[in-house]
Amino acid sequence: MHTSDNQVQKKYTVIFIDDEPNILRAIKRALFKMDINLVLADSGQKALEILAKTPAHVVISDMKMPSMSGAELLEQVAEKYPDTFRVVLTGFADIDSTIKAVNQGRIHRYLQKPWDNQELMNTIEEGLERIRLKDENARLQKLTAAQNKKLKDINMQLEQMVQKRTRQIKAALNRVEKHNQAIEQVLFNVISINPDINGKFAIEVSELAGRLAKEAGQEKDMVKLVKYAGLICELGLLGLTPDDYRLPFSKLNYQQQQAYLSQTRKAAEILAPAHQMQSVSDIIEFQFEHYNGSGLYNKVAKEIPVGARILAIARDYWRLVTGRLSGIEMAPREAKLEMKKHKNTRYDGEILDILLNAQDVGRPLYMDNTVSATSLKPGMVLGQNLYNDAHILILPEGHIFSESTISKLAQFERERGKKFTICLKKEEPETAEDVPAAG
Repeated sequence: MHTSDNQVQKKYTVIFIDDEPNILRAIKRALFKMDINLVLADSGQKALEILAKTPAHVVISDMKMPSMSGAELLEQVAEKYPDTFRVVLTGFADIDSTIKAVNQGRIHRYLQKPWDNQELMNTIEEGLERIRLKDENARLQKLTAAQNKKLKDINMQLEQMVQKRTRQIKAALNRVEKHNQAIEQVLFNVISINPDINGKFAIEVSELAGRLAKEAGQEKDMVKLVKYAGLICELGLLGLTPDDYRLPFSKLNYQQQQAYLSQTRKAAEILAPAHQMQSVSDIIEFQFEHYNGSGLYNKVAKEIPVGARILAIARDYWRLVTGRLSGIEMAPREAKLEMKKHKNTRYDGEILDILLNAQDVGRPLYMDNTVSATSLKPGMVLGQNLYNDAHILILPEGHIFSESTISKLAQFERERGKKFTICLKKEEPETAEDVPAAG
């Protein structure tokens, strides 16, 4: 049995009992080289007195002794010290009573006189190995209990953290009582302001998901839902510890990967109070479901919301491009080739084809029809979500500019020392609303 450098090798105690002094001397000579604490006793009674003061690991007794036989002694030892390894030395005449004692379970081994020194040492080593195994098992059980307690404490702390963060998100939702757009802005800003979650990544996923939904022929409402689901697709990460998602997915261990995937359920819990966002919640919750039904919930394609199938493609495309899957950044073409391997298994083939055939993915989408705040006029419509430098959402897509919002944006530009690039919708709005800007 090996021990580590910082462990001290335990020295085990062996007690030998015989009423003949010459036998005891012979045993002392025979076992001189063994690394044990050898204790000699000339009677069963004396052996019991020694055992009461000094724990022993192996007890070897002569069978035939006055007052108390070896079988009687070892029977008492078995009752009082059941973990000891018990051996009896016996003559040929005592073999029947010895076998009976062995069958009763009071004796582990017996050796016949005259004994062979090597066989005696082998027997003692056998007993010590059994004791060592028991000690190691006890140590491992103690270590396991300590580790289980530590894991339980960690899980409790994590659960408290999840509950605390969930309460924070729910409190933020409860404070927002006006328009759904305000709720959307608050949720994304809570995610984006977290230093361990990349708001820019969410923006890219949102834009691509919206584009795929539009080119797949989805209704405007669905396109909007998919875009917003992409924007907050990592909402559930707020319920995890950063160690569960900082590294690329392939670099996480099994437990961390399972925790990472559990973000979808945590997001559903966070969004539960906002009943009007159930469709968005469903898209986020089923985003890791595979098209062929081999994902988290084992749902088949017809049961997976189309928004979730679109989000899965947009999300994984940008995870591959940014290196968040393997740790290696891929060019758009390489990312598409990698995703093509999973067509109709992990991803919806029809939607994936839209991405595979799009040559301009990853390029600027809004080179024209962009202005700064000073060029805005009341009635103009915001074509894409507007973010600040920290990727905090300032105004949502579809916002109709008023004198108030234009004034606030102009003030933001003066404070940041540079102009916004504001994408406008090309079509003119039918009506104009005075919607306050989020400050």
